[in-house]
Formats: sequence, C-alpha cells, structure tokens
Amino acid sequence: MAPHQPPAATEGGVHDPRVGPQAAEPALAFRRWIEGDGAEGMVLRAGRSRQGVAVAMAHTVTTTGDAPVLATSIRDQGALRHTVRTTLAPGAVLTLVKSVAYAADKDVDGAPGDDDALSSAAVAALAQATAIGLPALRQARTQALQDFWLSSDLAIEGAPDLERAVRFNLFQLLQGAGRDGLTSVGAKGQSGEGYEGHYFWDAEIFALPVLVYTRPAVARAVLEYRHRTLDGARTHARLMGHRKGALYPWRTIGGAECSAYFPAGSAQYHINADIAHAVRQYMDASGDDDFLVRHGAEILFETARLWLDMGHYNPRRGGRFCIHEVTGPDEYTAMVDNNLYTNAMAQAHLEYAAEVAARLGRERPDDLARIAGAIGLGAEEPEGWRQAAEAMYLPYDEASGIHPQDDSFLDKKPWDFAGTPADHHPLLMHYHPLVLYRHQVCKQADAVLAFCLLPHRFEAEAVRRSFAFYEAVTVHDSTLSAGVFALLAARLGLMDKALAYFKDTALVDLHDLHRNTGHGLHMAAMAGSWMALVQGFAGMHALGGTLRFAPTLPPGWTGYRFRLDFQGNRVEVAVGCDAATTYRLLAGPGLALSHHGQVAHLTPATPEQTLEGIRHAAL
Repeated sequence: MAPHQPPAATEGGVHDPRVGPQAAEPALAFRRWIEGDGAEGMVLRAGRSRQGVAVAMAHTVTTTGDAPVLATSIRDQGALRHTVRTTLAPGAVLTLVKSVAYAADKDVDGAPGDDDALSSAAVAALAQATAIGLPALRQARTQALQDFWLSSDLAIEGAPDLERAVRFNLFQLLQGAGRDGLTSVGAKGQSGEGYEGHYFWDAEIFALPVLVYTRPAVARAVLEYRHRTLDGARTHARLMGHRKGALYPWRTIGGAECSAYFPAGSAQYHINADIAHAVRQYMDASGDDDFLVRHGAEILFETARLWLDMGHYNPRRGGRFCIHEVTGPDEYTAMVDNNLYTNAMAQAHLEYAAEVAARLGRERPDDLARIAGAIGLGAEEPEGWRQAAEAMYLPYDEASGIHPQDDSFLDKKPWDFAGTPADHHPLLMHYHPLVLYRHQVCKQADAVLAFCLLPHRFEAEAVRRSFAFYEAVTVHDSTLSAGVFALLAARLGLMDKALAYFKDTALVDLHDLHRNTGHGLHMAAMAGSWMALVQGFAGMHALGGTLRFAPTLPPGWTGYRFRLDFQGNRVEVAVGCDAATTYRLLAGPGLALSHHGQVAHLTPATPEQTLEGIRHAAL
C-alpha cells in the first residue's frame, strides 16, 4: 500500500482545468497504523473535511514445498509494504492470498472522527471477508456479473472491436456506479483522480439511462443520492439568491457546489431539469411509486419551484416565459439568455412536476399532503408550473430554419476553424474563456442534446437543418459530445456520420483518443456508446411509458442485438441485415411496444415477433 502518484495534470506545460489542482500535500493524511489479529493497515483522514478512511489487509501463504516462508512488513512515511520470501524446489507452488478491506466514517456508529472505531470497522470487515473465503467471494462476484450480463448482453455483428469496446464500457460503468443511496457516478468512476471524484450532470443524463434499463435498482440508488443531498441543494439555492426551492450544484460530492468557476459551472442551472428528466425516465421504465412518494416527488417539486423564481414572462417575446443568464451544456458559450437546451428541459421538467402533483392528488392524496406540508408547497404552485411550461420560449430562427443555441449565438463571429493549429485542441487549453465566449464555436453537443432527449418537441426538418449547422461549429473537445452526435445522426439516417461518431465514443478510453485517459476513464462517454447503439441506431425512446423503436443499420454491420429491462420485463432486440427486427420477451408478464409505428404485443404465450422495416442510409 504505497501512496498513489497521479499523472501530471498538464498538457504541453499548460495546466489542465479538467484535472483539478495538484495540492502540495496529499489529500489524505496518515493518522495511525492498524495492527493485531492478523491484520495490518492504516487510518487516514482528509485535511479539510476530516473524513476518514481505514484500510486493513491480511495475507495467507501456503507452499507445496518444505522451505520456510519469511514474511516481513515495512512501514515508511505512510506507506506499508509486505514482502514474502522463500526458496521453491522445482515443481513446488507458492500460493499467496491477499485480503483487503476498507471502512469509511459512514460505516462507523458513534462520534465522527474516531480513529479507533474506524480501525475496528476495517478489521471487522476484513475478518468477515476472510471468513467467507476467496472461493465463495469469487463465486458471488461471478454470479453478480452473470446476472448483469443477463440484462445487458449485446452483440454487434460485423464489428467485433466495437462490440468488445461497448461491453468493456458497460462493465466499467457497472463498477463505477454507487449502490448505497449515498453515492452516485463520478465523472471518472473509481478509475482515476481526474475531477477529484466529483459528480456532475453526466450521472443523470448519460450514466443513468444505461442503469435504468440494465440495473434499475442501481439507478434508484443513484437517484436516492440526489434526495439525500436535497438539503444541500436548498442551501445552494439560497446562496444563489433564490427565495425558495432547490438548486443542485453543478459539481459536488457532499451536496455543496465545488466548482471554482461560476460562468461555466454554477450557472449551469439545467442540472435541475437533468435530474428531473432522470426521475421521469426511471419512473416510466419502472413504475416505482414507492420511490416517487418517498424521494422523487420532493425532488421534482423543490427543483421545479426554482424555474418560476429564475425566469419571467417577457413582454418583448410576446409574453413567453424566458430564462436569462445561464450556461447550457456547451462550456464554450457562457451566461446567455434562453439557452435552447435549458429552456426545453425546464419546460419538460415543469410539465412533469405538474403532472406528478396532479396524479398524486388523485391517487395518493395523503402522500401529496405530507410532501406539500414538509416543503410548504402551495396548492396553486403546480398550476403555475404548467402555465410556465406552456409559455416557454424556445429559440427558432426563421431565416435559417434552425434552432439557435441561445439568443445571441447566431450573432457571434464564427470561429476560425481553418486557421486554428492542430496542436491547439482542446481549445480551452490554449485560449482564454472570454475569447471562446465571444465566438460561434461549441465545445460539445448542446442544442443537439436537446433534440436527442426531447425528440417530440422539435419539427424533424428543423432538427435536420440544425444538426448540419452544429456539426460545422462543434469541435468535440468534450468526450460527452461524440455519443450525442452519433445518436442524433443515426436517428436522422446519416449512417456514415453516426458510425464515425460512435467509434469515437466507444473507443475514447481504449484508444486514449483525448490523450487524458491516464487521469481516469470517461464514464459518460462510455455510457454514451450504449445510448448511441440503443437510442440511436435502434431508435429507442421510452418517455411516456411505452417502448418505441425505429431501427437502423450502419454500413459494414450485418446486425446487432441488445437486452434491456422495462416495467418488469426483460426484452431482447435483434436487428438483422434482412430488413427485419426480432423482439423477444425473455422474462416478465409481457408488454406492448412500437416498431416504426407498428404495435407489437409480447406475452409469455407469444414471446417473439419479427417485424419488417429498417433503414440503412439517410432519408
């Protein structure tokens, strides 16, 4: 157990803001050694928060020979090294089993900051694991992974490298997702120190859809984390000048805003709507009313209240509801009025919050009264949400026939893409943010993401024109971007483009495409590869409680298949090169789904249907 040495946080000598500051002192300070009862290890605590973690380890060594085994431990400046030495005769075998257990303050009953209690918790966890034994632990892990692949198995015929990549991405996402309701999905999962372990809106918009349809219980736990930090969101809203409601921080672990740069961080108010979108996606796929009345409704209501305090009915826009001075997902455009993504997602958020309030009023009035009493929700507020949603302003430019990213985006000077040196990407490493803000250039998908998440809100030809426009001005300096462009290109039938973007998001870490995988894997991009396959190429859309598919087949593929869980059913979708898609009910009571508008009913008696019609190229 030696101190971890993170990779350098620079590129070409320039500090990389994506990595975080490199502290002169280690983040965790050594407190004491753990020893006795066959265990050894250490207790450490964070310098500022005083949060503690303990790690304990034990070793079991066996040999088939008679030579003595010498085991020694060396402690040096907070590092613990264990050495085993022996001399083996030819054919002899030495077996070393290393057991390691961790404990954090949250695992300890009693007063926080108790190093002895933390040490005891780690030793107890180690003893429990040792008692279970390696074979049983390995079998339990094997069974857990088998269960995961039963619900998430997939194949891409004709592109084995991409199939392996997406399966690798799914495994990493499974590893990185919190399961206890106390944690979420960090931008780097558990794989590296980039972004310092923080959670962003990536968790709800990218990681959560994969979990909703493959591991619903984990998806619920990730959303429960947001409910656990709701008080922090309320506090953050007051700090940002709002009289009521809650505003989730853009970057956090414990519930407080951890972003040091306001324009591209805290101004991303869309995170409230992102979390509401995730709640709706989970509810549509699960029908989990227990979650809704215990956690989800309170999240929806408290965050919806903020939009009415944030926006206003603008007489200069014909009385439309407008939202000013925010930053959308595109971090190269900050502090704008009427960001399309923010407004569209806020509209969906307000509609859904009002819908949930109405449904609870009809079906579970006692729960609604309890929630309203707890947060001081007025009976008139849901109607205010509905009215604001109905009046929401969504930017549209009649002259070009596209949806501008915000009110000022089309007025800005276009970025000189041809004149930008190849070694000046990503742009944030070489140009001041204000220079970027003054130009027509996108770091990542912004309006394009709105088209993907809310396809029913936009006219198809306007989306097609808008996609062409944004493709020309987006540099994809964020790994979040390629998967979104792949998804929309596939829905538009632009198969060559969709496949190129899909490769970028599927292979971003395996091929280190952004040259920063050493700081940790990109969880959202990994999830984006699954989204591009399932929601892009297969055209899946499930908001509203009905699975809808519009499958396409990219060039070079002879077919693909995937599995998902939906409303207690496990379904396999297999798209073939013969212009047909087969839907199979693998488990569950059955469901109706839509294939290019044609309804199919899967039941235990008729668990399989093959339907004609896939698209191979652009319409």
